[in-house]
Amino acid sequence: MKTKDFGLAALLSANNIKLIDYETDNLNQMWFDFEDNELARQLEAAFYRATATVNVQQFVAASKMLKALIYENRRNVYEHRLGKLNYNTAR
Repeated sequence: MKTKDFGLAALLSANNIKLIDYETDNLNQMWFDFEDNELARQLEAAFYRATATVNVQQFVAASKMLKALIYENRRNVYEHRLGKLNYNTAR
């Protein structure tokens, strides 16, 4: 199950749905890919119906973890681009 919705990603993570992968698209938006199972689909439906419930501490911890992934990914992309710029200007 892929989502770019940070709130849904935090809800899934807080409920121990396994994060399989994450990536940035060409619009610089982060996509999270979670294990697709019945619980994940139920949580997604509850999220969009605004009826989902979650342990607040787990939600906050999941949010912090996802923000750290976003920050690390953006830093890696920036360093990669900076490295290309330095390589091209050194020629």
